[in-house]
Amino acid sequence: MDVIQIPFENQIKPLHNIRTRTFFVLNDGLDEGLLKDGLDRLIREHWRKLGSRIVHRPKDGRLEYHLPLAFDHKHELYRWSSRNDHRSLSEATPSLQALATEKTISILPSISSVDELFRPADWPLERKDEPPNAPLLFVHLTFFADATVVAISCPHVLADQFGLANIVKAWLGVIEGKTPPPMVGHDEDVLAKRPYSDYPKREVVRKGKMRVRRRGEYMFVLLGFMSEFVFHRREESHMVFFPLPLVNFLRARHSKSLEEKYGTSPGLSSGDIISAILLKFSRMHDKKSRVMSLSQSANLRNRVPALSGNPASAFVHNALIFPNARFPINPSTSIGEIAYQNRKNVQEALEQKNIEIDLAVIQETTRRGQAIHTCEPFDRSYSVTNWCAAWRGLDFSAATPRHEAKEQAKSSLFVLGHSNETKTPARFSSVIMCRTDEGFWCSFAASTAAMTLIHEYLEKDPMLEKF
Repeated sequence: MDVIQIPFENQIKPLHNIRTRTFFVLNDGLDEGLLKDGLDRLIREHWRKLGSRIVHRPKDGRLEYHLPLAFDHKHELYRWSSRNDHRSLSEATPSLQALATEKTISILPSISSVDELFRPADWPLERKDEPPNAPLLFVHLTFFADATVVAISCPHVLADQFGLANIVKAWLGVIEGKTPPPMVGHDEDVLAKRPYSDYPKREVVRKGKMRVRRRGEYMFVLLGFMSEFVFHRREESHMVFFPLPLVNFLRARHSKSLEEKYGTSPGLSSGDIISAILLKFSRMHDKKSRVMSLSQSANLRNRVPALSGNPASAFVHNALIFPNARFPINPSTSIGEIAYQNRKNVQEALEQKNIEIDLAVIQETTRRGQAIHTCEPFDRSYSVTNWCAAWRGLDFSAATPRHEAKEQAKSSLFVLGHSNETKTPARFSSVIMCRTDEGFWCSFAASTAAMTLIHEYLEKDPMLEKF
């Protein structure tokens, strides 16, 4: 048995308990035999670590992989299941139809409405719910009359979404007859970092940035959120669809006004604009001025030397830092200003020196058992995770029944999913799940009071021209 230590950046709270559920929705049929055989060969012949088990180390509870020296016939490499649904996808899930004709934001049912349809009821929703000796990967196929959904449950300890995309690309490559590169980080911490203790205090203890907390400090962070739960106990979860023309319009409009204000191009991305809208939506019920921390997750592939070039596509583990913008906000703060603050802080966080500091802070935070939640005492916080870039270049054509045809149209793909603990309030974070030709699909939650105001506002200003 090989025992492989899991680096600290893969054991951050709450990532250590999350099983990310991801749903790849394709407008095509897939060959189940090809898919199952390809995953089997990927694990047996190439990326054997995917067939290991995550185990708590007895002496301190830290996590490690236990990988058999050889896979015997009794070893479950992955959990596989499938079912047929003779309805069309539109009949089974009306809310998932492409909204190409829509010019304004659409508030749709919660991701839970499709989650229950696309996965088996007995899947563990968190790592703590796993059955004994559970495999890392759970895979379920749902075959509709005109579509296929590939559902994958994966421990966040193993992979972020860019890592999951690398697993799927390697899997589909094996089906095509390609040999995947050796797994990067199989038994080493490739994100080597300078020890936290080597840094002067002024460099690692930064107000408004990710940092190690003093004993008892987090209680005062939580106190800042108490009024939310006292006065607005109920919350609603939804999917939100942002049409691409609307996002492009708002991005161009606010980029122009910010350049006039600050003298340089702000470099806003579509994600910056959507993050700003989601944050402001979440605060619709709050009429007071606040100090807000807006956190993002930033992928380090092709941003650090060890994961530049080819190694980036062979690294499946977590390669994330969490840039945070701290700024005052009130009901009149524009989405352009919020997007600007976000972009400025992401760019600053991705400077090499700051990446190294953040990795050292993550290591020390995890060692002390603290959670990654960047928020100063009595401030408010919101976090946005953007998965869109992870799915670029993902093509399931090799697994279609017509895979041997010399020319075939690429299957359309959109991706939905969950990556949170079930009892965590959903209103303080959101996920930009994917971008399609029509627009962006997001998961979102807000208090019931805020949702009422969001609907009312969209009726008056559907293009968000005054938002």
